[in-house]
Amino acid sequence: MLAAARAVVVVASTVVFAGLVVAASITGLSAFLVLTPVAGAFWLLVLIDSGYRIGREWAHRRRRRASRAQRDAWTPAADVRPPIDYAGVLRRPSGNDPVDHQGDFRAVGIRLAVLPALAVLFLTVQTVFLNNGEPLAIGFILAECLLLVAMIWTIWTGQEPSRPWVVSRMRGEVFRREMFLLLTGVGPYLGLSSEDAERVRDARLNVLSNAEQAQLDELNRFADRTTLGDEHHWQDEVWRRNSPQQGPAPDVVDRMRTYLDYRIRRQALFMELSVAKCERTERSLGRVAKAMVLAGIAVALCYAALLLAGPDGHTPSTTAAIVALLAAGLPPLCNAVLAIQNLFAAQRLAASYRETRQELLGHENTLRTLLSKPATPDAVVLFRALAVRVELTLAEELRRWRIIVVKPEFDAGL
Repeated sequence: MLAAARAVVVVASTVVFAGLVVAASITGLSAFLVLTPVAGAFWLLVLIDSGYRIGREWAHRRRRRASRAQRDAWTPAADVRPPIDYAGVLRRPSGNDPVDHQGDFRAVGIRLAVLPALAVLFLTVQTVFLNNGEPLAIGFILAECLLLVAMIWTIWTGQEPSRPWVVSRMRGEVFRREMFLLLTGVGPYLGLSSEDAERVRDARLNVLSNAEQAQLDELNRFADRTTLGDEHHWQDEVWRRNSPQQGPAPDVVDRMRTYLDYRIRRQALFMELSVAKCERTERSLGRVAKAMVLAGIAVALCYAALLLAGPDGHTPSTTAAIVALLAAGLPPLCNAVLAIQNLFAAQRLAASYRETRQELLGHENTLRTLLSKPATPDAVVLFRALAVRVELTLAEELRRWRIIVVKPEFDAGL
């Protein structure tokens, strides 16, 4: 539905721009000639923004189809209970309409990466092809000014552009972690009765539902702080407070199997698919950047040859003017591609996801070994300690991800 709506926006803006071009060509009125480049700048911005979002939705559907076999291989057995089947574990509450914060962040970043290149192209067209004072030349100058003002305004008004995306993912990850802390009975739920655990759960979820960055950072801690200021790390508390004489819970094997499939294996699958996506993105952007660098070098050499071959004092030919336009436009376009490559940070994200997946595979082997043995009280303690290690692994991935994607403001250059 969203892709169809954006396609309608692209078609409508194209029709309006084409109509203005035709009107300027037929009538030759100064007003139409001035407005045509300005409308062209608006049209390019709409095309870039909507084109990225349409391509993003299409790529998501294509990846879903391509990864169907991997997702089917993850599907847990019918006798493995999902986390929400256990007492006290709640499904994530439904909120407002979902917002694609990642898509919004990257769409604005791509627009800012392309704006300087478009401004250079509009200036080059006006300088090479048009005479000063012509209505069309004035229109290109106004379009260039519009692009630069849009760039500066977006940067100044878009402080901490990654914050909505970071807060959204952190809130989702912390809520998911809360489910599995309840399931395994560790962290703030260690040693609590079901009634006490539900009270702690409600209090934490109430904070989490509207938590901002600082509160999420506090909920993301793996230690309990006492009134005296002491901190008790959850990993240490598992060994200190879980006595083997307490005996295993009656459904501990079910909980271990649920944790294996719905936490460890599912997260490992997410990391595997994310690595593949990041590697494809990095390859595609890298190829485009290399191709544009080579094209820029070739065009610059052609332009130099035309200048040397052209007779002195003569107006440059149309071919030389077009080559000059390409020679001026390709370097900033190449810079835009490199800026987009840095915005996506696919190579760094892939390395983080790959490292997390390897750690999860190690945790999976450990839990499978525990499941192959009798559910003794010692095995329960080992399972709870393993659960804290798994959550620490995923928290470390989230920390690395924040370091990579957080931006105090967008970068832009001319």
